[in-house]
Amino acid sequence: MGKISGRIAALIFIMVFALSGCANPSGNETEKKTVIIDNSTPEELYERALKEDTLVVYTVSTRVVDTKEAFEKTYPGLFVEVRDLRSPNLIEEVEKGSGRGTPVCDVVLCNDNSGEFKTRLIDTGIVIPFLPEDIGSRMKEDAADGMVSFLNEAEILFYSTKVYSECPIENIWELTEEKYKGRIYLPNPLRSFSTYAFCASSLDHIGEFEDAYEVYAGDKLEIEGTENAAEYFWKKVSKNIIFTNSSDEVTEALNDGKADFGWCVSSKLRLAGVGYSLAPVYKLTPFSGCRTSYAVMMTKECKNVNSAKLFIRFLLGEKDGQGAGLKPFCTAGTWSVRGDVPDGNDVPLSAIDLIAPDQQKLIDDKEKSVAFWTDILKGN
Repeated sequence: MGKISGRIAALIFIMVFALSGCANPSGNETEKKTVIIDNSTPEELYERALKEDTLVVYTVSTRVVDTKEAFEKTYPGLFVEVRDLRSPNLIEEVEKGSGRGTPVCDVVLCNDNSGEFKTRLIDTGIVIPFLPEDIGSRMKEDAADGMVSFLNEAEILFYSTKVYSECPIENIWELTEEKYKGRIYLPNPLRSFSTYAFCASSLDHIGEFEDAYEVYAGDKLEIEGTENAAEYFWKKVSKNIIFTNSSDEVTEALNDGKADFGWCVSSKLRLAGVGYSLAPVYKLTPFSGCRTSYAVMMTKECKNVNSAKLFIRFLLGEKDGQGAGLKPFCTAGTWSVRGDVPDGNDVPLSAIDLIAPDQQKLIDDKEKSVAFWTDILKGN
């Protein structure tokens, strides 16, 4: 664990571009690189951060409020302003601020399941990764692949435990049955990045849908015209779906017994611990959902550089992974990006029937996928 992994080293030392506006003359930073490294200690960053203004964090997760409170308690005299936004709105706000030359925030917490975060903020250099070397050496291989991830989750199917004592289905095609009409909830995939990642990625798994249908029906799927098995499934199951604005609406419907099933982010499983009537579907033919991840990045033109670095260190759990800033995210339905920090979930990602989105393909196929889902939503 004492050495930087090959992938992280490659990111730090090989993939380079010029950065401006976020360099810290008092830190140990190299002039040009993709990943900013500052080996300043937390104490050194804190001393410099006390001379800065309020740190502004834009986030898609309300749990960062707990991190903010712990941060301010740990570092008296530092203050954090948190603004909670949906992913599309967050990206738009940060993009607009950069275009005006007046950055709206210092730190961004966002998922990149649709590729929008990458193409609009990472590839354009509007946000940049900061990864302290003493933490980077403890990260898993895929946690710093162009951006710094701090959390793994999944977009996964849940069922209502108010309606069922155990999951009543084994095959995804069962959801197309008439008895589930109006009993399946799904966030609008054109409003939710994590839902989009699942819905759009699933369109590439035609063979798996075909094989699952044969298991379900006992016969091969026969489709007329140019439509494939994945498209046919979503057009058919959409007749049973109630589309919502967010995962929160899905969890409320499951808890109230209004929904039998609903797709939402896996971190909502923590609500079961406070009495919500929902449970995840870990095993489903051919899959129950897809993997997702969340990134923490600095804005290139951030005003409070030392505060931002200190906050990111805090969020990542500090060198030993035991820092209070990571604790709010180590809950049921989450998985660690660090090799030295255990998963928050009892069941590992590898044991769940999930697909792994191909981000570049999502970007390349965006126009086609959006058109497909726009047509489906028009019919609902």
